[in-house]
Amino acid sequence: MRAAVVFEAGSSFEVHDIERRDPSDQEVVVRIRAAGLCQSDISLSQGAFGQAFPVVLGHEGAGEIAEVGRAVAGWSVGDRVLVNWVPPCDRCYACVRGETYICRNRVRAGERSAGETLFLDGKPLGVGMGTATFAEETILTPQALVALPDDVPFEVAALMGCALPTGMGAALRTGEVAAGDTVVVVGCGTIGLSAIQGARVAGASVIVGLDPTPARREAALRLGATSAVAPDELSRGSLPEGVDAGGFDVGIDAVARAQTIRATWDLVRRGGRVVVVGAGRDEPVEFSAQELFHDQKTMRGSYFGSGDQRREVPRMSDLWRTGRIEIEGMIEARVGLDEIADVAARQARGEIVRAVVLP
Repeated sequence: MRAAVVFEAGSSFEVHDIERRDPSDQEVVVRIRAAGLCQSDISLSQGAFGQAFPVVLGHEGAGEIAEVGRAVAGWSVGDRVLVNWVPPCDRCYACVRGETYICRNRVRAGERSAGETLFLDGKPLGVGMGTATFAEETILTPQALVALPDDVPFEVAALMGCALPTGMGAALRTGEVAAGDTVVVVGCGTIGLSAIQGARVAGASVIVGLDPTPARREAALRLGATSAVAPDELSRGSLPEGVDAGGFDVGIDAVARAQTIRATWDLVRRGGRVVVVGAGRDEPVEFSAQELFHDQKTMRGSYFGSGDQRREVPRMSDLWRTGRIEIEGMIEARVGLDEIADVAARQARGEIVRAVVLP
């Protein structure tokens, strides 16, 4: 089969013929039909988060089960599935509290999959995010699968694998956006656009998208923002109509750099909520003890939208089916596996919001 391999940090994706081993009794083989190219994959290809090389990346994916291990129950060949890159163990402290998205036992980025599954010229390849959806087939445990409704196209489902639940969850669960709230979303890539849609579903009265790129601001308006502006056009002294409490009720930072976290904090009113959802750099953010006390704002990180995919996929499917969220509008390029290197470079430059790779 074919896969996109990154051999060292900073190098491009190269498509090669690779091999996989047979699944164990407790594993399944998934034939990937569509995979989203997430900004995290681009960052990992550049060596972020301690990613080991060589590696097959990709963690947004949907497809069909091709083989089932003898001890696997509840799944059959031909089942349509969404890949879950945060598979819960259902027994650790976080899982039993319902916080499966921070399961302590999942395979983390940079680690090789136990039992080495993919090989090039007989040598093992890293399995990016434990999923490797930039291969035509990948080996997973049943915990990494979520049933996909028959009417959800694979390329639509791919964005349900990370971008959509991460952004929507940042608004609906972590940020607890309520009807009538005012919301600012910093960064209008796919995560930010999904947060805008989540705020719209929640009934926010004002939703402002903040992004330096005109095309992304246009996408924000199309997907539910009441206004979209460049970063230098918005400050506490230039708040839009309807924001009359000294700032926004909720600020969602989908960039997660020190500068944007601080800017989001400054745009939120006293007593408001700040959500950091982007996977930013390892850099400090400065706040004074006095302002933390005085402003009484809440700041929370949002990992994978603070949601359990087994519940979220049916919910997202219903919202998409009834037209309350738009997923196709966030896909700006549909490309074959051979084009992944070019489209990754374009997406890294901000020319594409999200691409879907169709192996």
